Amino acid sequence: MPDPNPRMETMEVRDPETLRAIAHPVRQRILMQLAVLDHARAADLAAAIGQPANSVSFHLRVLAKAGMIVEAPEHARDKRDRVWTNVATSYNVKPSAGGAADLILRPTVEWLTEVFAHGEHEETRGTGRTFMLTTMLLTHDEGNELVHELSELLNRWSERSLAAARDGADTPREVYQVLTAVAPRDDPDGTREAARERETTD
Repeated sequence: MPDPNPRMETMEVRDPETLRAIAHPVRQRILMQLAVLDHARAADLAAAIGQPANSVSFHLRVLAKAGMIVEAPEHARDKRDRVWTNVATSYNVKPSAGGAADLILRPTVEWLTEVFAHGEHEETRGTGRTFMLTTMLLTHDEGNELVHELSELLNRWSERSLAAARDGADTPREVYQVLTAVAPRDDPDGTREAARERETTD
């Protein structure tokens, strides 16, 4: 029997409404929990993430309006029972989406500041927290290779963590975030690199 809600591999977040929907940390946790459970009701999600059910219901409506989740009536007990599922396996935020810097980067940088500030505290040692800033001398091709390897590593850990969460529902887990940025330090937008490439191809 065909899946009534086939998932796309990656949903690209390009417009302001969808960006605002995914920017909220509670909605990010809801999407992650749906990835673990495959489908769930508001009450299930509220219990899983420790939020009030009415608040989760509100966030579900926002996600649904943005097209990031859909109802899964095949899992419902009756017509009044609302069960939700993700429309995609992953979500890719495009920098061109209106307000991306403010809605996504600003709270992330604030979080990163806290990680840095508490990185040397005795109570945080050995807790899976770290701040790393590494400087390298790379060619353009080496930079691409590094980006590729980092992407593979993070994707592997993401898939591993979701699989483990599905298999061990009783094991306590926290939401971890990894912020990765790779770019030439003095040419972050790639303007000079692009100009050099044009010169070599002309």
